[in-house]
Amino acid sequence: MSGFSDSISESDETVLSDKTGGTVGTVIRSHAGGYLVYQPELDINLLCQARGRLKKEGVSIVTGDRVTLDDVDPEKGKGVITSCLERENLLSRPLLANVDQVIIVQAIHQPDWNALVCDRYLVHFQLEVRSSLPVLCFNKSDLASEDDKKTLRSIYEPLGYLVTIVSAITGEGMDGLANLLVSKATVFAGPSGVGKSTLLNRLDPELRLKIGVMENDFGVGRHTTTSSELYRISKQQLKGLGVDEESIAWIADTPGFGLSEFKHPEPLDLVWQFPDLAKFAVDCKYSDCTHLVEQGCNVLANLEQIDPTRFDNYSIMVKESQSEKS
Repeated sequence: MSGFSDSISESDETVLSDKTGGTVGTVIRSHAGGYLVYQPELDINLLCQARGRLKKEGVSIVTGDRVTLDDVDPEKGKGVITSCLERENLLSRPLLANVDQVIIVQAIHQPDWNALVCDRYLVHFQLEVRSSLPVLCFNKSDLASEDDKKTLRSIYEPLGYLVTIVSAITGEGMDGLANLLVSKATVFAGPSGVGKSTLLNRLDPELRLKIGVMENDFGVGRHTTTSSELYRISKQQLKGLGVDEESIAWIADTPGFGLSEFKHPEPLDLVWQFPDLAKFAVDCKYSDCTHLVEQGCNVLANLEQIDPTRFDNYSIMVKESQSEKS
């Protein structure tokens, strides 16, 4: 997938400019009063209004959308949105388009890592962003033993998940985390108490004001963890974390999820969101198997090769899905 800073490929941009006479930018904040759009060639943010035709046609523009611009005035920092390009994906909460990756933040201790919560987040964001597996970021490594860290890696890395272990307090692993963000729009997600805000502020201390209540460019106060907004990590801060100074990185925060807000696929489809079960389910002789009680099920025949906690979590989520669909 192309990086976020490359709002559109050079070849596509040429074609687009021929048709519209405009340029391309990415919405980094949307609001009833307008849109804040990042334009990469000029490397500036522009306050933009949508052309009246788009409103009449009911075109919805959200944070993360790649849009074409006209009447760009760099001195006044303004422009007009003329069209919205096709989306690669759309997150439902927060409402955010064209996400490159999701980093799921969990604490190792305080609060103790919860395997069921972790798997709920994995399934939810695998369904939301199908183009890339979520990254697992385990925070508060300063409170964890080496055995704790090895256990977490041993569960998830064999399944194909990238695992990064960090401490927002000591800075352990922060350079590696920063490198994962380069040329991407990254959403950080996780339950309350895991140190997500502290982690974001460690990446860039200037985010501290942005994550709290502040007045935005439209003169409206809000709490940003309940709205959709992309924040750019400063090049100076990235350089301090060992990333090339010309790099660009964008991040978004998410509010915590209630149980009812996690996505569940159809009960029979949930197994495909668990790669450790899916590799056995593919050879199951039953096309309508829940992989819970069926005699002769290939998943059940290979339970000794599946982490018991993962299977228990799968079972809980299948039953929730069945209840939800009934």
